[in-house]
Amino acid sequence: MLRGLIYALLSILLITFIRGVVGVLTKGVSDLFKEEQAGASGPGAGRPKEVGGELVKDPVCGTYVTSTSAYRKTVDGKTHVFCSEKCRDQFAV
Repeated sequence: MLRGLIYALLSILLITFIRGVVGVLTKGVSDLFKEEQAGASGPGAGRPKEVGGELVKDPVCGTYVTSTSAYRKTVDGKTHVFCSEKCRDQFAV
């Protein structure tokens, strides 16, 4: 009887320890991916986060961005929306 109780307690402790180790490992891997995304470069790097809005096509590179994008250019009364500063500067009508 006592032996069964000891085995049950040891099993609970072992499972708790394994869950803790797995939790630490997954948090470490998650942090690595967050750092990679934060350090990403390219046309969209460093742009402000946009939430919601209608999707429109960037006329330079063809990616879809929200209509509330911070990168805009008005030509002949028509407003064009871009995914990045680079695309906005490359735009030619």
